[in-house]
Amino acid sequence: MDFIDTGFNNAFINMAIDEVLLSSTVPVLRFYQWEPCAVSIGRYQELDDIDLEYCTENSIDVVRRITGGKAVLHEKELTYSFIIDKDEMPRSIIESYKIISSAIIQGLGTLGINPEMSRSRIENRDNPVCFQEPSFNELTINRKKFVGSAQVRRKGKLLQHGSILTGINTEKHSSCFKEKPEADDLGKRITYIDIPEKELKSAIKHGFSGYFNTSLNERRLCDREMSESDGLARMKYILEAMSVK
Repeated sequence: MDFIDTGFNNAFINMAIDEVLLSSTVPVLRFYQWEPCAVSIGRYQELDDIDLEYCTENSIDVVRRITGGKAVLHEKELTYSFIIDKDEMPRSIIESYKIISSAIIQGLGTLGINPEMSRSRIENRDNPVCFQEPSFNELTINRKKFVGSAQVRRKGKLLQHGSILTGINTEKHSSCFKEKPEADDLGKRITYIDIPEKELKSAIKHGFSGYFNTSLNERRLCDREMSESDGLARMKYILEAMSVK
């Protein structure tokens, strides 16, 4: 399994790299972060859910993911992306979530953190806020969600990426939406793990390596991947963002 840490990039490069890595011939675990902070919305989500004026005024990028799910404010977090041949995973989205969540749990266990997998289904599918409701087999601590993930299957691959929260500004999170959830309510539904970045990355790597019983081949993006990601960011993700301003 390849491991790539691309560090901090803007939303458009981040999403482009994920899409380009779908061409990988081996499984890939990728870590990344966001600078500036950004809101990502699901593939089928209405852009009208987002307060674009607030985001523009506060230098928050808005980008559409190739995965489904609901909107996330990416700010204080470690984002993981996992890509594997779809035939290596269950056909059921719920069961594949369970496998990937199990790898994360195994890693966090080395830090003394023992999250649970949610056993409840989303009650309000019209709710645009990803972290306000955990879906089946997403990770919670004391029933509060701290990992939000989304998935797509394309080109014979399964791609799942997700945010592992290391902090949360509930007022800012709420302000990104037109129908603003109460910040206090978000605080009751969302939590985060206060772990140094280096330790968290090491733990998640350990979890994936152990759960999938494989070594991690640490590498950087090759020249082709970097070039394709830059082109895709400019020709797809940035243009789409500009079209809604």
